[in-house]
Amino acid sequence: MKEWLETLEKREQNLVLMLGAMLMVALVYFVVYQPLANNLNKAQQGVASEQKLLVWVEKNATKIAKLRAQSGLSASPNQGSLAQIINTSARRHKLTINRIQPQNNKIQINIESASFVALLQWVQELELTYSVLIEIAEFRPQGAPGYVKTRLVVSK
Repeated sequence: MKEWLETLEKREQNLVLMLGAMLMVALVYFVVYQPLANNLNKAQQGVASEQKLLVWVEKNATKIAKLRAQSGLSASPNQGSLAQIINTSARRHKLTINRIQPQNNKIQINIESASFVALLQWVQELELTYSVLIEIAEFRPQGAPGYVKTRLVVSK
């Protein structure tokens, strides 16, 4: 390669070197900078989306607390055992429960992937309609935005 470059005239050598430099700059831009900038942009959009979701959750949690304070928890309708209530209401909200594990007077529920909004609506129904107490609620983000892996421990 070096021999070939030396066979060219000085002007041609300069043009080849400038073209090589431009190709290196383009390579760095398209292979390094642009993918990093795109990923940064996606991450910033994800953060903004999660912040909006957090605001929505906090706003609705306040509403639930106010409704409880105003009316108190009503007696739950007799709809069967806690496991039956959980299964029936989860189906109504189109949630797929992967595992239900009884623990004394409590039940542990595992859901692999579900819409966070649907889960909150389901939890709200369990608490307000059936007087189910949510003792532990763990939510972990999944691959798709707005979807979470969930573990709940509930009792009556």
